[in-house]
Amino acid sequence: MSTSSLYKRILRRETHSSRSGIAITLAVLLILVFAWIGTESVIAAVGGQALLVAPVDAASATLDAASAPVGVLTAVGVVVAIIGVVLIVVALAPGRRGRRAGPAGDRAAAVVDDRVIARSLARTASYAGDVDPDQVSVSVGKRQALVEVTRTSGRSADLRSIEEAVRDELDGYDYRPALRPRVVLSKKGTVGA
Repeated sequence: MSTSSLYKRILRRETHSSRSGIAITLAVLLILVFAWIGTESVIAAVGGQALLVAPVDAASATLDAASAPVGVLTAVGVVVAIIGVVLIVVALAPGRRGRRAGPAGDRAAAVVDDRVIARSLARTASYAGDVDPDQVSVSVGKRQALVEVTRTSGRSADLRSIEEAVRDELDGYDYRPALRPRVVLSKKGTVGA
């Protein structure tokens, strides 16, 4: 395996989450259901009283489900369909961690957490807008960085200079996926000292 393909694999692994959590949860639930069915079957075979529902009663209730009221059948069908759609979406959608891949060279691969990018953008916006760093809130999504600046009373914050500074900062990054900046001034303000 070449070094570049190894780095690409490492970057993919570090920036995308695995499906092991949902797979383990589903496996545990299925194990519990099958253990319960097995336990009920053994209890029924030895002539004991069922823990929850006897297998014969469960089978007859399932076969008689067609005679149940339409509202109940519809509700059960909707719940099963929602669970199925959620499982399909979780299985097919790419899991993403809050990290970005940097340029992978011949000797190194870089991964940067979105929180580090948010702190850097907050610092840049606070300097450009001449506001306290506590007055800048940054949230980094998959493709967009939202910078919200809270104004100080008695001072004007130049939105254009903040946008330019944030855009210049993001242009200096070589991360994938790239971020688009969006800078907004908060409707609220703080009292200056």
